[in-house]
Amino acid sequence: MNGFAIAALAVAGAGVGLASGALSVYLEGAERLEEEESEERESYERDCAEAASSAAAEGRAAPPTPPWRGDRYGWTWLELVLSPLLGAIGFTCFAAHEEPGWDLVIHLLWVSVFAHVVIFDLKHRLILNRITYPAIALALALARFSPGLTLRNAAIGALAIYLFFLLQSLLLGGSVLGMGDAKLGALVGATTGIGLDPDHWGAIYAVIAAVLMGGAAALVLLVTRVRGLKDPIPYGPFLCAGAALIIFHGPAGS
Repeated sequence: MNGFAIAALAVAGAGVGLASGALSVYLEGAERLEEEESEERESYERDCAEAASSAAAEGRAAPPTPPWRGDRYGWTWLELVLSPLLGAIGFTCFAAHEEPGWDLVIHLLWVSVFAHVVIFDLKHRLILNRITYPAIALALALARFSPGLTLRNAAIGALAIYLFFLLQSLLLGGSVLGMGDAKLGALVGATTGIGLDPDHWGAIYAVIAAVLMGGAAALVLLVTRVRGLKDPIPYGPFLCAGAALIIFHGPAGS
């Protein structure tokens, strides 16, 4: 693909990223996230007040009450800057790597979906069913047209990765990985697939890449004290990055 076409797709990617940011802002309202957080905050402050009152009645010092860390709503730098940037970078990389055709169109579609998931998960630590369910269905429908995939290995990948994360969520009580991560895992599996040949274990390699990237990022955040041991770190962005990496690389041996 020539430089002009790549540049045009980079601009298109930025536009898609901005549109994805607008979708994120819309979904905040549709899911009533701000109202839910307001209710949770009121409950938290009420519990803190009751604990302090009980401690005072018993002549004890009031327990420490960490300040409420609320989410931000509406347009933020995530939607205005990071989302268009992810779209532009993703579209540029795939456009420079692949020839024009349906393969490229499908891959740019997943770049757009993953960019949206990254932004929403970073902002709200949520992965919405409104996004994952239709995306999984679409991934299975497009499997036979996607390079290195068939409906069979896409379905196996979706089921295997979903069950892998579901088991972890059940064992850990959702404290580290939630059901949203499991459903995103199904999408990752459907877009990368698992076949009988190790050359086509794309979903497995995507998860391995996500684990390595997530572990490295968590270590950096802990060392720099940006996050503590008890602070949640969204896992969705790393799953998306792992899937994008495998899709970009293409089926091994192809």
